Amino acid sequence: MNGQKERLMVLDMLAEGKITADEAEELFKAMEETPDEKKAAHAAHASHPVELVPGLSHLSYLAALSPLSPVSEPENPENVNPRSARSHDLLAALKDAGIDHVTMSDLQEMKIHHLTADFVLEMKALGVEPDGVGEWINLRIHGVTPRFVRELRNAGITDLSVDEIVELSIQGVSPKFVSGLAELGIKDLDVDQLIELSNHGISPKYIAEMRSVGLKDLDVDELIELGNHDISPKYVAEFQSLGFKDLDIDDLVELGNHDVSPRFVAELRALGLKDLDIDDLVELSNHDVSPKFVAEMRDAGLTEFDIDSLVELRNHDVTVDFIAAMRELGFKDLDSDELIELRNMDVTPDFIAAMHEVGLKDLTTDELIDLRHQDVTPGYVRSLADAGLKDINADELEEMKIHNVTARFVREILEMGFENVEVEDLVELHIHHVTPRFIRDVRSKLGDHLTLAQILEIRLHGIDEDMMEGTRAKETK
Repeated sequence: MNGQKERLMVLDMLAEGKITADEAEELFKAMEETPDEKKAAHAAHASHPVELVPGLSHLSYLAALSPLSPVSEPENPENVNPRSARSHDLLAALKDAGIDHVTMSDLQEMKIHHLTADFVLEMKALGVEPDGVGEWINLRIHGVTPRFVRELRNAGITDLSVDEIVELSIQGVSPKFVSGLAELGIKDLDVDQLIELSNHGISPKYIAEMRSVGLKDLDVDELIELGNHDISPKYVAEFQSLGFKDLDIDDLVELGNHDVSPRFVAELRALGLKDLDIDDLVELSNHDVSPKFVAEMRDAGLTEFDIDSLVELRNHDVTVDFIAAMRELGFKDLDSDELIELRNMDVTPDFIAAMHEVGLKDLTTDELIDLRHQDVTPGYVRSLADAGLKDINADELEEMKIHNVTARFVREILEMGFENVEVEDLVELHIHHVTPRFIRDVRSKLGDHLTLAQILEIRLHGIDEDMMEGTRAKETK
């Protein structure tokens, strides 16, 4: 019995489940011991009999067998177990492929993944040269067949490493896909480019159809960009039918990226917006200015507007309901700019109605906007009226609000008995800090007959002799 037969016997036992891979590995190691090591092991076994492998005492003599001789045919092939024969053939094929050392773990892994001698020989004949058992097994794990490699070669893909072949298989890049590209004249692509095209669904059919609509010289990056934004040949053809004949890649991607469809363009044209360019279409779509919105604005009476106006109307939430409510309040001929300004300043129908309730019924849009800008509320107007100020106009309200003239200040001034007090006087007094307390102090010194103008003069310039003399004269009388 030579070393090869001994190994085949171990393989038979492994295949039949009589020993484990670890036990088989131990037996193989025993076969590879040097003569001196074997003598020492045999002497130790004679004096202290111990099983080399638990449960396999009947094979303990294998420790003294010679190491594995070079792979060769068994002396009596007809007596060899078929499983052992297959393992022998696989070992021989691997040896021919430059792999001399195979462990039992390797053999078990190769068995699990159905690595056969035929597979090794076919791959070797195709020039595939895996570096070690691991790469051979990796080919099988990822379903790389000799046919796959052969068809890739026929499609013009040669000189691939094992990793590249495996990557193409993992990514689903078929030889048919490669052949289809080659038929279109797209050759000399590297593995990364092939994978990119395949992963983004850029098929030979897609490329051919893109060429049929005039996009003939697209490179890999451009094709991927179009595919990534779902730009179909049909999409391009429909835009061309609308008159957009010279769209480039950037135009198409921009349109697709902002959901500008041919139908969107056609519906806008039906509403009278006929001369829109790519930027106009993107701007409208980007701000959700739909054909429905344009139709609603037109039905509401807005017939003269440009792209910017439509975008502004949409951005400021000018709705049909807003326009209708404003008309009910008497604002029937508002244009786009006025509607946008009112909405932008939060001049709502509710605000206008509340102003009407406090007596301000004939305000213009400009006055309403200015009042809102100065935070003149219906409550503020009502408080001034309750304090004694009636019939105040918009300009006066703004002036008082700007200078923080409060209803309390107005009430205290009027309650001091001053007659015909104008809003202008109240603002002037407040600006120069002529407070009710200051007025009381001056009156206590100079009398109650002083006018607001005189009190203001005292505040600005102090008390002079002429004023004192006049005050004494009035007191004497």
